[in-house]
Amino acid sequence: MEFIIIGVLLISGIIQLIYWSVIFMRFAWSNSDKQDKPNQSPEPVSVIICAKNEEQNLQEHLPYILRQKYFDYEVLVVNDGSTDGTARVLNNFQKEYTHLRVLHVPADTSREMKGKKYALSQGIEASKHEVLLLTDADCQPASKYWIEGMQAVIDGKKQIGLGYGPFFTKNRHLNRFARFETVYTAIQYFSAAIWGFPYMGVGRNLIYKKSLYTDNEGFKNHAQITSGDDDLFVSEVATKENTTMCLKKSCFMYSKSETRITYYYKIKYRHNTTGSRYKSVHKIFLGGLSMSHFMFYLSFLTTIILHLSIETAISIYLMRLIIVLIVYVKTAQKLHEHHLTLWIPLFDFLLLFYFILLTPALVSGNTKSWK
Repeated sequence: MEFIIIGVLLISGIIQLIYWSVIFMRFAWSNSDKQDKPNQSPEPVSVIICAKNEEQNLQEHLPYILRQKYFDYEVLVVNDGSTDGTARVLNNFQKEYTHLRVLHVPADTSREMKGKKYALSQGIEASKHEVLLLTDADCQPASKYWIEGMQAVIDGKKQIGLGYGPFFTKNRHLNRFARFETVYTAIQYFSAAIWGFPYMGVGRNLIYKKSLYTDNEGFKNHAQITSGDDDLFVSEVATKENTTMCLKKSCFMYSKSETRITYYYKIKYRHNTTGSRYKSVHKIFLGGLSMSHFMFYLSFLTTIILHLSIETAISIYLMRLIIVLIVYVKTAQKLHEHHLTLWIPLFDFLLLFYFILLTPALVSGNTKSWK
């Protein structure tokens, strides 16, 4: 029994080291945040925001998007059957900003697709420009040059730009874990993009060509899944040749993290319902990471509890932890995420339970609504 447990610990540890010291290390030390000057002239941009009962968030964050320094852009807000003061807030903003357009979608509209996808598809169809920049109503750009920086990566063959969406920093444990998990997720999808098999972006900071959406027939292949307007779409259309990243701090899109763990879990549960629809290569990549992480800690804890080769187990644990710390800290610096270093060992361990709690989402494969 001891031989089996130590064997599992060793094998899972080796797999983890391959992920962290090879796959993720490349992104951590890449110069991907340095963007060359674009070869083509800037293009007009349509910023699309889907809003459902977002009165307060629009009042607080929309001005930062409406006051961007860019030569030609529209902001199209899709009011998806809101029952609060969203329509009133948008109407007031339209009186001041001529480049703000509002598309009202009644709640009782017959819909051929679920969740945010319907509202987003309506917004894309109504947009004026070829370059689409997506974000959410509760998001705030890091600077007035968000549009400029994100649009600059759409150049030549590059038709998709993956942006970063961090959380504002708060002195709370849930906020710390949410920021840790956001960096952890970014490590995965940015690394996959660098290695040539991009599988997702985040809907609060994503840019792509409208023609790419049209040629793919939009969200047709996953219309009945509530989530997936960002990751499943990117997984379908993104390639090594047409996908790039924008990691300039001025192009980050910030949002507030949930203050209650039940709401945070609900959001993460909804996001993870799309996992079963990923391509096989992406499933293997993500499944290998999470499974080896789970088995590593499970076998390590078993070894400690049963007093089986404790010195060997601790040696393997420390070897992995050192590599994880090096890569994670370097990546956190790249993403301008600070004050998490001391929390990494604890949060890395807590991912064990995070995976367990979110497993049902991968099995169920859907949720009823996006809000």
